Amino acid sequence: MKYRQWLISIALGCMTVIPALAQWDPEHPATGNLRFTWIHGSISARANTDVRVQVHRYNEHTFILRQNPAIHWEAPFMYLLMGEERAVLLDAGATEEAEYFPLRHVVDRVIARWQRANGVLKMPLLVLTLGSETSQIAALGQFENRPDTVVVGSDSVLRSTVLGGDWPNKGKLDLGGRVLDVLPTPGLDESAISVFDGWSGILFTGNTLYPGRLVIRDYPRYLESLETLIDLSKEEHLRFILGGRIEMSAEPGLDYMLRANYRPNERALQLTVSDLQDATNIVRLIDGREDIHIHDDFIVMHGVGRGARAYGWPVYIPEQFRKNRTR
Repeated sequence: MKYRQWLISIALGCMTVIPALAQWDPEHPATGNLRFTWIHGSISARANTDVRVQVHRYNEHTFILRQNPAIHWEAPFMYLLMGEERAVLLDAGATEEAEYFPLRHVVDRVIARWQRANGVLKMPLLVLTLGSETSQIAALGQFENRPDTVVVGSDSVLRSTVLGGDWPNKGKLDLGGRVLDVLPTPGLDESAISVFDGWSGILFTGNTLYPGRLVIRDYPRYLESLETLIDLSKEEHLRFILGGRIEMSAEPGLDYMLRANYRPNERALQLTVSDLQDATNIVRLIDGREDIHIHDDFIVMHGVGRGARAYGWPVYIPEQFRKNRTR
């Protein structure tokens, strides 16, 4: 325990003091660009020629990475956030082997380019996963021997050390000016956390809430987690919710088949506070029963497997008279 804390203190202490890079003002969240098309795999995964890791620069200090669906059907998203003293990588993808999924190489390249652009000589890295699912932790090993790097993953002891004395109730992660609020959000995954970045107004929810199949494993705790995020949205200016995957098509209520490597016409990545409120209402309506509810932007499932189909199940339509539904 003491040795782990010593390693963390050494790594987090290896930082270069630099002039302020941005006005980290949560009262006026920084804007960014989400007008972007993600690579969507191919019918023949072997013939796919797209990059293994797609990188999108949301703004000058925020990068969104996505694993190519042809490499792994989960096609998870990862987030690289830069502060004045350190960077954090949220989640580590679904494939272990660097040969097929060169996550560390891509992260190194993005950080090096950012350092050159901002005149920064050294930028320590923290790797923190938002849960313990395979789609979030597979490539952690690629960072084990990286200099000036702390790999936290979903380890509860390391999380407590990095996120402060109030953890596991709540935590903070200071990147240097850019302060992240961290909340435990179990229910789909025992180790799930969500991270709110006040500077960008983005809530990173990993696999707790995303446009896909939300399979509840612990009903009371998941409802509590969603209500915690609702409370957060009332206190903070929340611009977007960015999750860990996309499993829904742009056709409302229609998801892709499980293990599909080809996903044309995907739904957008970002969710809104209204979607969060809808998800909370749906979970309340389920009330612990075995159930499936189809929403335009996600599917809530309780007591069934992730591959279950919703034929004959009730459909949640908060504005059911707004338009015709054929699902």
